[in-house]
Amino acid sequence: MFCLNKIKQLNIFEQISELKHMTTKQLVGFIDLLANNFDINIFIPNSFKEHYYSDLGKDRKYELSSVLSALLIMQIFHIPTTVLLTVFLIFSTEIREFCGFYKSIPDESFFSRFKTTFESDLGNLFDSMVLKVIDICEDINNNLPDNSPEKNLNSKLIYDTSGLKPKVKENNPKTLVSEVNRQKSYAKATNKQNFNPYAAAYKNMPKFAQANPNIKLDFVNGHFGYFYKFGLLTNGWGVPLSIKFFDEDFYKSIDKKEFDTPEEQKYFYDNASLKPVIMPFLQTLKTNSSFRFKTFLGDSEFDSYDNFGLLKHLEFKKVFIPLNTRNQSNNKIGDLEYDVEGIPLCPLTKEPFKSEGSCKGKNRSLRFKFTCPKSRRDKQGKCYHTCENPCTNNKSGRMTYVYPDKDFRLYPGVQRNSSEWDETYPIRACIERSIASLKCNPCIEHPRTVNTTTMRSDLYLTAISKLINVILAYAINNTEYIRSINKLLKIAA
Repeated sequence: MFCLNKIKQLNIFEQISELKHMTTKQLVGFIDLLANNFDINIFIPNSFKEHYYSDLGKDRKYELSSVLSALLIMQIFHIPTTVLLTVFLIFSTEIREFCGFYKSIPDESFFSRFKTTFESDLGNLFDSMVLKVIDICEDINNNLPDNSPEKNLNSKLIYDTSGLKPKVKENNPKTLVSEVNRQKSYAKATNKQNFNPYAAAYKNMPKFAQANPNIKLDFVNGHFGYFYKFGLLTNGWGVPLSIKFFDEDFYKSIDKKEFDTPEEQKYFYDNASLKPVIMPFLQTLKTNSSFRFKTFLGDSEFDSYDNFGLLKHLEFKKVFIPLNTRNQSNNKIGDLEYDVEGIPLCPLTKEPFKSEGSCKGKNRSLRFKFTCPKSRRDKQGKCYHTCENPCTNNKSGRMTYVYPDKDFRLYPGVQRNSSEWDETYPIRACIERSIASLKCNPCIEHPRTVNTTTMRSDLYLTAISKLINVILAYAINNTEYIRSINKLLKIAA
């Protein structure tokens, strides 16, 4: 359950090997391909330009497009540090000319300050490129033959969560292992047979990292540690479309509760994360584009009445979310029948139940309460039944709840054991590959900072590099390479 992999310290030999690795990628040829088919200035929002030039005006030493070009080169070629980026800029005339650094180049501190100062602007840049990429994907799809296995994948929206794992002291394997060993010793001393030392260690560990409260104890990628979590939306081709980080505002929006296991915490927070991620994205899409997603895919962590009700409200026609074993009790309709108006009927007389109105607690799904047709209330409001042949031992009589969105959850536009389900649901794996591809970048795989602002900037820049991949493949009419930068590099060779 714990991740015990040690993180290697970057040294000069690894930097040299990285330089050798770059020579096999035909960097110069790819830069020519990029220069001829992509212009970052087209996508930079005016608000970004105004923010960048607001302090110093047009006397900025480095143009905004030049700085962004350098940072994107860093992400595309997986250059692990800004120190190594400056080395490339110093020794490569082609990279300097591509970026527009003709007189001098920025130092490491400049790039670091840029990422912390303009993090939200980088997010806006990513969002502006997404709208263009959605149109590109639609055009690619329209040109595909009807029998293509890639057909209509662009109209499927997929959601999943992941996390960045920075180098905080709480993520030190020694810290985690020592706590587990203490719990194992306790279980041995007290002779507890069914004691789970991992769950006990989880409850004893601090809930967030001392260095940054946004880095929280959570369960990600099969183990629990301290992560900065985010939600990701992609289409059926795995192209990143939206990124939402789980900061304090997210956690304040839902009830705080104690969890016995990290799996319970992951399910609760992941389930609650769908709405704040998908709503802003679809609202922006509705405002700026005529394209609409009609199919949604997600894993069983998102199985809840609230989420199915939300997806129905957002006009998704088909939802591919497996039922979660935690909610299996919700699937039992029991021995009650319902009339055409959705009113439950008495199992003996078929008389309609009496409506008690709607009820909805905080963070609970909307429900309609119904009671036995022969139940009564006394002056104090206490309910009792007058049935001669009661179908329950409850003194207040039979009660039941109807969830308005229950049918959509059980029958979300597609039958779960059908061939369509079996053929479509595996497409969800593309978001796993997309997350893995993002984390191949050294800046994302092992963040070298505890500053979550910098981590957000790095992830935005990495995601932007994936969008550039789509734009380039489309521009040179090699649309089969929209997910592979390595194949574009071979073309540029």
